[in-house]
Amino acid sequence: MLNPLEAIDCDPPQVWLTSFYGFSPETWGFLGYTQEWMRKSFLSRSAPGALVVIYGTGGSDRPEDRGVILGVQQQSHETGHARDFTHPAVWDAKSKDPARADKWNFGVRAIRAWRFTQESRLRVEDFAPETYRPGRGQVIGAQGMLLAPSEARELLELELYEVPVFGGEPINRVIEGPASAVLAPSRPGPVSQQPFQSREAEGPKHLYVLQLEGNEDHILGGPANGDIVVKVGFSRSPQTRCDDHNRTLPVCALQWRVLHSTSQIGREPFDCSDRAKAGEQAIIRTLCQTGVSLGGEFFRARPEAIEAALRDGVRAADAWTRNG
Repeated sequence: MLNPLEAIDCDPPQVWLTSFYGFSPETWGFLGYTQEWMRKSFLSRSAPGALVVIYGTGGSDRPEDRGVILGVQQQSHETGHARDFTHPAVWDAKSKDPARADKWNFGVRAIRAWRFTQESRLRVEDFAPETYRPGRGQVIGAQGMLLAPSEARELLELELYEVPVFGGEPINRVIEGPASAVLAPSRPGPVSQQPFQSREAEGPKHLYVLQLEGNEDHILGGPANGDIVVKVGFSRSPQTRCDDHNRTLPVCALQWRVLHSTSQIGREPFDCSDRAKAGEQAIIRTLCQTGVSLGGEFFRARPEAIEAALRDGVRAADAWTRNG
């Protein structure tokens, strides 16, 4: 697996260009193709760890994203159906949209992702003047295209910050900086008066549900009707993760607390991240049906629905096998 800087330094660089309707790796954690031969072509011409620069198509949902570079994702060579790498709420919306239901379903899993800072976002024709030309947009969007070496190296001059990928390891904190530092194999540590980012090491994990405590009517902008706001996830230490989320809040009446976790019910942690991840995704699937998605791993739901979702997550994690 190439690390991100190796992908840029390769001869030729393993840095690709393609377009999305938007860039939301937190809910859309893959590179998708409409035809299987397109996916096979990418896999045959790329190396695991290749980078893909994403720009917004002319049909992007947000006008300000159209024709602008939005982010970068690092690709594995793990393949699957799009629904395997998509947040259930997003998959449900896609599958019900006649214009998009049959598109991009041949997926290649992304393993890391970064957004460009607002100041570093460039028009795609300015970022990649050799690769992006009039008339090439459809091919670039459908199949992707390798960037020229000078264009790939241009990444190092831009500023990025890492964001989570759906189904991947969580990121606790974020640091913005030049790609030459942010993409380095060793992630930056604490910097004076700057936030920093960290990712948990592989190892045993507990499932957890955090509750955002406060006035639910005010949090939700209307009558909560008995619903509460929660975040689901997995961690070596649910309480440490909760404390970390609270450190990002201003001093106010809102506070996260551990509502449920497998450690609270006396269970040993699950033996690996993949098993815990299977449990997390089962919780998300259930809450998409019995609650309301607030984006990512955040939901509003009734307490009894949340308890039932956690039970589904535990069952799914227990049943998980390495071959799926």
